Amino acid sequence: MKKLLLLLLSIFLLSCSQEKWSCFVDGKDMWSVSESNSIGPANYGCSCDDIRNHAIKNWGYVDEGAMKSDFGCY
Repeated sequence: MKKLLLLLLSIFLLSCSQEKWSCFVDGKDMWSVSESNSIGPANYGCSCDDIRNHAIKNWGYVDEGAMKSDFGCY
């Protein structure tokens, strides 16, 4: 019973904390902003393709190791 209650509570809390994030770019800076105006890392609102294209545009290459470790992009 405790496990079921914990599972249901976890699902409820996760569903309540889901916010929509948008991707923003200003020059060489890239970040995400939530609906409640919280600022977060690029991967919250930007796709892996967005981040790769930004890296190529600004630095001419993509560090795939960093993409995997920093943003979970494969």
